[in-house]
Amino acid sequence: MNEKNTPGDLELVESWRSLHRLRRYPHNRFIRTGQVMTGDMLNRGTHRTTYFVLFILLLSSLPLASNASADQGIPEELQAQDITAVFDATSETTTVSWRNIAESGGNVDLYEQLWDATYHVYRSDSPIDSQNVLTLSPWHSVVACDEGSDEAWGSNPNKCRGAINNHPGHSATYQVGAGTDNNFFYAIVTELGDGNMTTTLSVNSSSLYEPVQEVTTPIRSPYNLVANFDPATSKTTIQWINYNSINPVLPEDGNDAYQINLWRTEVQIDRSNGYILLEPGSTPIATLNATTTIYEADVPPLTNREVYYSVTYFLPNWTSPGVDYEDIRFLSNNALNTPVVEDNTPPADVSSMGALFTPSENGTGVTTIVWDDILSEQGEQYRIYRHGEYFNSTNNPYVQLIGTVQENLSQFQYNVPFNTYGDFVYCVVIVDRYGATNPTIPLSACDSVSEDSDEEWVKEPTNVQAEFIGNGITRVTWTDQVGVEGERYHVWRSSYRVQGPQFAENISLMWMGSVPDGVEKFDVQLEDEMTSASTHYFVTSEAMYNCAGCSETMTYTKLVQNWAGPITEDTKSPQPGRMLEPMMVGELKVVDLEWVNAEESGESYTLYRHFGDPFGDSEFAISNYTDPGWEFVEGPIPENGFSTIVRQIPVPDDSQRTVWYCIIVTDSFGNTNKQILPGIGGNAVVITEDTMAPTITYTINDEDNVPIIGNSLVRGEYTLKIEVSESLLEAPMINLTTSTGGSLTGGSEQSMVLINQNTNDPNKGPEYFQSFSVSSNARAGNVSIVINLTDMSLNTVDRSIEGYAIDARAPEVTIFSPTAENDGAKYLYGNEIKVVAGATDDVELISMQIRFVQNYGTSSSVTEPWRNVTGLTISENGDWTIEMVVSSGSYLPGVHEVSVKALDSAGNQNIQKVRFVTDWCRHRDDGSTICEYSNPVQADPDVVYPELNATDPPYMIAWVTAGLSLLAVIASLVVISSAMSGPKKKGDDDDEGDDWMNEFIGTSSQPDMEDITGGAPAEKKVESTPEPEEDDPFAVNVITPKRRRKKKDAEEEEEEDVEWEEGESPRKKPKRRAPARRKTAKRKRS
Repeated sequence: MNEKNTPGDLELVESWRSLHRLRRYPHNRFIRTGQVMTGDMLNRGTHRTTYFVLFILLLSSLPLASNASADQGIPEELQAQDITAVFDATSETTTVSWRNIAESGGNVDLYEQLWDATYHVYRSDSPIDSQNVLTLSPWHSVVACDEGSDEAWGSNPNKCRGAINNHPGHSATYQVGAGTDNNFFYAIVTELGDGNMTTTLSVNSSSLYEPVQEVTTPIRSPYNLVANFDPATSKTTIQWINYNSINPVLPEDGNDAYQINLWRTEVQIDRSNGYILLEPGSTPIATLNATTTIYEADVPPLTNREVYYSVTYFLPNWTSPGVDYEDIRFLSNNALNTPVVEDNTPPADVSSMGALFTPSENGTGVTTIVWDDILSEQGEQYRIYRHGEYFNSTNNPYVQLIGTVQENLSQFQYNVPFNTYGDFVYCVVIVDRYGATNPTIPLSACDSVSEDSDEEWVKEPTNVQAEFIGNGITRVTWTDQVGVEGERYHVWRSSYRVQGPQFAENISLMWMGSVPDGVEKFDVQLEDEMTSASTHYFVTSEAMYNCAGCSETMTYTKLVQNWAGPITEDTKSPQPGRMLEPMMVGELKVVDLEWVNAEESGESYTLYRHFGDPFGDSEFAISNYTDPGWEFVEGPIPENGFSTIVRQIPVPDDSQRTVWYCIIVTDSFGNTNKQILPGIGGNAVVITEDTMAPTITYTINDEDNVPIIGNSLVRGEYTLKIEVSESLLEAPMINLTTSTGGSLTGGSEQSMVLINQNTNDPNKGPEYFQSFSVSSNARAGNVSIVINLTDMSLNTVDRSIEGYAIDARAPEVTIFSPTAENDGAKYLYGNEIKVVAGATDDVELISMQIRFVQNYGTSSSVTEPWRNVTGLTISENGDWTIEMVVSSGSYLPGVHEVSVKALDSAGNQNIQKVRFVTDWCRHRDDGSTICEYSNPVQADPDVVYPELNATDPPYMIAWVTAGLSLLAVIASLVVISSAMSGPKKKGDDDDEGDDWMNEFIGTSSQPDMEDITGGAPAEKKVESTPEPEEDDPFAVNVITPKRRRKKKDAEEEEEEDVEWEEGESPRKKPKRRAPARRKTAKRKRS
């Protein structure tokens, strides 16, 4: 075909190049036709209209590809689409993502239903389908499309569809629990607006086909951290529960022992920000050993802050040497979620206060306390303290808190109780709203006031009497005063009647002694060799009148009704007695006392004893039987005419005490020598009264000298160690027997071996030991241990140790099934493998476990963990039998091993193993049987697939399909062009501007019939320099009539590229000569 180049054509070329610099397709020719595009759009349009048509045509040629996969399921069910689930090992979370439907199935109102629909996300360790999904509980729910959103889909339901530039889809993150190691499925159910649940679950649309593997680290941190700040001590106490208290798996000693790190931060620590504790510069406030559960953190003075405490474990060499681990996920309540307020800055003290007592007629009164409020505090409290003595600290244990007043109240009235008498101190202390206070009280915050609730009450005893009764004693009696409890009475002696204003201790009156309330008498021990005819006695009472915790009492000294006299007193004392060596007889439970009969005539003797130390550390030890602590034992004992007198004093059972005994001599005139002199030659001796049998503490240690845990004795060497409460007369005798008639001490008692007397350690007694052994064939039975002890006071006792039992034999385990491999048996694929085993023990079984080793003896061997058995039967005699069934399909063909372990109550265990064979066998057409393990089939050779090139049939089919598609597009364009075209006169000026369009789409003003029919003259050649030519992306295929061409014509019509430049005509490139084909050389046969 020839192309004619006219000036109009050159202008067309110039306009075209200035727009796009388009490249032509390889057919390298333009098509001119006799028809042009007609219609209002092109004939009357402007260039803008033309551009619009071009844009539409370009869009129609673009491939239509969806940005999302096609929806699955019925559109009306609003099923979730394109579900994915990804597990993140760092955050230990699984993120589930999906989108809304993108297609409505023709229902224009369907997208609006997304406003009312809700997605529910489910999770399970087994596949989720429509049958079981509603038995699960959703862990996340979300509205399919939020109508209240500010985004476009909040007002336009069409924007709710799950397509590009519409709703972005959904995602939900599931926090996987600690210690998880499993596969999990996820599914999404749509709840429609009417409440119906869409349980249709399309695979990989709204439910996962493949599960997500989720593996997380178990919790490795303490539990339940609590912290409390005490403003009084300025300490914050932090407590927690160690992980090993719940599950003892973490090492507590050695190089791998964990450490406890205690942290204090200004922000709350949780899983989201726990990493900041491990950043450079972050240091724990304390690093503690593995067993610590409490820590007291000192808070500096004048502190006012809110802090958070957290506690973690530092685990060295966690996964390998040098690889440490610290669990900072804070999943065990090991971080505070509310801050601790540490405020020990005390408020200001009260600057002034006063107290005033007002008595009442009913025997009580009111003390009013007033003070000035502190204006610098808000929400403070005022505490009022009271005590019968001056105090300057609220830490005084005897100070009484009598009231608490809120702010803005500056006074408090205290109702003084009945029978109150004395001087009392009142103080006001401020406590701020955080509980901080100053325990030290200044004088400005205190005031003292005298309180007498009943001024008419005479606070003295009545009926005071005094009588010289001989024996150097004047007895004073009285009646206790009423209206007070816990008082103490003092007896005074004077040579005249003393009046109240004359009362002066040990000046006008001499103190004789004191007794507590309820005694109502006092024997005054008079001086030796003295006589008086004008002695007066007075009794005063000393009491704390409603003053709890007071150490100072009040004494009423008006001497109104508390005196007696005058009386006559006359004393002379005999020589003191002389005691001999006492003896303790433990078997009789008595003390033998003996003393020398004095040279007096008609005298009598009285025994006294003292349970303390009446003589102290004085260089010249002396006492008096009237001194506190001496008590009467027996008397009077008349003299018997012999040189000595003996008395046996009973000692109570289970007594062990040191006692002083003294003998007091009274002459015939009743005068008594009051002095007590200790030791041999004196009238007082000391002895240890012991009727208490020795006691023991004991431990039973194993052969490593470690105390045993529990009460079972297994085979091995043991040592029984005892510590006795006191020294023994002889070594203990021990006898160890069993309930089955055996003996661990050779059939008789044996003497225990002394370890140490511990004479220099007052806190320990003598220690002894006895070794014994339990053989592996010892019969099970209870152990009885009897130890005979005799102390220095001849107290004898048998001490028994019970509660231990012998259990030296391990359980017996027998595996009945599966059949062992050496028996020639095997389990075919799909058959059941029955595991049957039994265990017996001479005492008690407590557990049985089972374990499989798959592919035993191979490089792919897998050892399963021990697990508890099922199908357990326990007989009446305690024998255990298990029967479990597993499928051989769970095991690859080959040898496997099953182990059964039994454990008894003493910790003895026994393990039995059996190896068995599983195989997969099938029959062949030739009648033989082939098995994967025992008789495997030889592997088939690898299949060799030929390589395909572009001319092979598969590729040719693709080329043909592509060509047909291209032809269909061209035909469509031709039909459109023909429909819109109409006849037009050649050379019309109106069409000059659109001629480039005709050229662009491959047409001209008139069809070239000669060219179509092949009768056109030869094309004139235009000489030009060849230039590189660009392909035309908008060129169309040319339809030419089929004709047989000669070789010469074919060479003349060879395709050429034409390039267009400004001011030049289209130029043809020189013809290229195909390279010569090399002939293949023939090989000669040898």
